[in-house]
Amino acid sequence: MSSTTPRVPENASSGNIATGNSAFGSPTGQSIHSHPSNPNLTSESGEGTSSSMAKSDSHSKSYDGQINNLLHGSNIDYNKVNKHLVNHEDTLKMQGGDVARYMYQQIENASKGENVGDKRRTRSSSFSNFDAESRRESMASDINVPGGFRREFLINRSLQRNSKPPNFLTSNFVEFLSIYGHFAGEDFSDEDDEDETDDDASSATYSEVFDEESSLLAERRIPPPRHRKKKAKAAKEGTASSAKTFFLVFKALVGSGILFLPGAFSNGGLLFSTVALSGFGFLTFLCYIVLIQSKQTFSRSSFGELGYITYGKPLKYSIMVSIIITQIGFVATYILFTAENMTSFLSNVVHVEVKKSTVVVAQCILLIPLVLIRDLTKLSFTSLISSTFIVMGLIIIFYFSGTKLADEGLGPNIVNFDSKNWSMMVGVAVTSFEGIGLILPIQSSMARPEKFPYVLAISMVVITTLFVSVGIIGYTAFGDQVRSIIILNLPQGNVFVQSILVLYSIAVFLSGPLQLFPAIKIGESVIFNSRLFLSEEQRKSNSDVGRLYHTSGKYNPHIKWLKNVFRAFAVVLISVISYLNAENIEKFVSFNGCFACIPLVYIYPPMIHLKTFKDKPSTFRNTLVQTFDWSLIVVGIVVVIYTTRQILFQI
Repeated sequence: MSSTTPRVPENASSGNIATGNSAFGSPTGQSIHSHPSNPNLTSESGEGTSSSMAKSDSHSKSYDGQINNLLHGSNIDYNKVNKHLVNHEDTLKMQGGDVARYMYQQIENASKGENVGDKRRTRSSSFSNFDAESRRESMASDINVPGGFRREFLINRSLQRNSKPPNFLTSNFVEFLSIYGHFAGEDFSDEDDEDETDDDASSATYSEVFDEESSLLAERRIPPPRHRKKKAKAAKEGTASSAKTFFLVFKALVGSGILFLPGAFSNGGLLFSTVALSGFGFLTFLCYIVLIQSKQTFSRSSFGELGYITYGKPLKYSIMVSIIITQIGFVATYILFTAENMTSFLSNVVHVEVKKSTVVVAQCILLIPLVLIRDLTKLSFTSLISSTFIVMGLIIIFYFSGTKLADEGLGPNIVNFDSKNWSMMVGVAVTSFEGIGLILPIQSSMARPEKFPYVLAISMVVITTLFVSVGIIGYTAFGDQVRSIIILNLPQGNVFVQSILVLYSIAVFLSGPLQLFPAIKIGESVIFNSRLFLSEEQRKSNSDVGRLYHTSGKYNPHIKWLKNVFRAFAVVLISVISYLNAENIEKFVSFNGCFACIPLVYIYPPMIHLKTFKDKPSTFRNTLVQTFDWSLIVVGIVVVIYTTRQILFQI
């Protein structure tokens, strides 16, 4: 914005007129007063500046053009504009009313079709976005944050070079947490969070609080608490680069499950496990791709919506139940994992014998306050710690296993195939690759989503190679003596191993609330969207598109505390499940993978993908793809039934 002072209109009063882009304030924070003797002269802080008059002519002419455009514009509804402004007679009663007086007069004249001629208007009276294109979009609030000046410098340098300004993305961990807020494409943003800016009065119920008759300057009104249908938010444009998407996929798939792979290789055999794990990596990639293709075909963003639009409520509910079971299984596995590691640490290092049940109860007590956190960004620090410890653990595992393999050679009793326990290996392998709930939001977060298949292919190759490497090196180093968790095979007297036992346990424990978040939100949507809280009409309107809806407790303490009780109960239930399986952690992990993860990854996506061929011609390629989809469905169902039966009754 120019710092010069334009001329005041000839019919302007001698009142103070302020200029500026925000709140009618001048760039320097000083008001500009009309000269008392000559209305064609203005002064800033009482001193006349005749040179500024010439510089303002172009602004004035441009402004006249803006007014003329308003007069002859056919797409402007002046009645609607006037509804959002205070009555003309009441403008002087408002704060700064004398400053904004001409704005209301111009609106009134324009609505009546009166020609203002060549009257000179000050910059202050403009209500249009004058010269918006020539002004760089930056404000003081952009600079008044850590790193703000650096970002401003980079933007200015890009503009000087006529290049596109860089995108300043959020932290990987905060963005990863936001992806969990859209697990499986569902909108799990919590309305109960009091710090949420997108609250009932400002967005979701805006049309119910403010209408076209309301003044924009009226006091903020908060609606009375009631049950309502949550409105879908506009989809945000993705900003993540290909490199960032790679790391998001890597973080989504690489977790504590990798520590069970050496034990899984022991159950399946070296050759069988290597081939099977590589095959599952390839099939997982294909299933993720067909799910993305289905999303693009049906223009639906969530897994549940895709199931609903293709097969109705049965598939939608099946998907939701599978997600709940898998996430509960993951959290129960984390609790068992932490209990196993901590009892080993206390026994070998502190020389204190503690029962696993005691550690499970302690984790239950600590988890309850963590799951009550509704703002996922508050878990960013714990996510950072978790990721750091997991990387450190992998480095230590490779080092000690590789050293033992180099010094002592192959471990005892290594076999290529175990005909009795191979189904245990299948369950662990599927669990390791399960991350389908994060694939849809990660793809949506990309700046160029069309590149996602290539990024996903590279990610799956790297992740599969890492998984196979950990399984091979761990199994060949320790043979049939390998424990269900590879860390327990490392030298317990080594300070690094002792440290990683504790650090990895903390990392996995802190991941629990994040893993449990989608299951809790789905459970809340089912319970608090039932007849106990909503009328039949509201429930019917909420189920017409297959999305999840939530009864907000932001302004209803009763609802909010009922949700707190539900979350606490969920933690207690999962802790009980963990306690009952304390001595069968490997079996529990395999069962969760076979019973819940296989349908979620290898059955539901090809079922949905089959519906995309409904209006397509019957070509050889389409027939081949449909045959592949049917093969995946049939094999998936057979594997679920057989492996689940084997794990429960034969092993």
